[in-house]
Amino acid sequence: MKKYLFYFALTCWVLSLTAHLISLADVDITETIPFVWLLHVGIFVVWVPVVIDLNKGKEMKELQKSKSSIWKRQKGMYNILFKGAPSWMRFVAIAGFFYATINFMLFMSSQGGTPSIEEGGGYVLENRGELVKTLTKEEYHHYKANEVRGFSGHWILFYGIATVALFRFSGFAKEEGQQE
Repeated sequence: MKKYLFYFALTCWVLSLTAHLISLADVDITETIPFVWLLHVGIFVVWVPVVIDLNKGKEMKELQKSKSSIWKRQKGMYNILFKGAPSWMRFVAIAGFFYATINFMLFMSSQGGTPSIEEGGGYVLENRGELVKTLTKEEYHHYKANEVRGFSGHWILFYGIATVALFRFSGFAKEEGQQE
């Protein structure tokens, strides 16, 4: 089962990267592929089993009981989470974390509201139910693409880390004690 979760996480990671790149090109992917939002749900499909598995492990229980400094506990968590994964894969997942953080800050500072279509077919940007401005069709799709960019950065983060955490079950992981 965990092997299939690895491949599911990897597939969703690639789909997230693809959606992100398309949104960076200012293309509203939701217009042609509205199911892209299902990538939200998939995060729970992979993360619930990952968290359950991690919490059942002996190493995690020892770490939780540990009275070590926060830095040692974070390093321990990193080693448990990424156990068996190659260095390059760990690097990509950590880079995804930093990228998602920067991407989120840029998204929050650039969006200004939620694009929507009024009953009459007009395009608007709203913030908590208040009209921010009326949009053209092109502006509406720009804001929708930006919305996907904001969310897909988080998808990249969560699927990336889940992929690395599940790598040990992929069949490609080296046996304990082997060099990378």
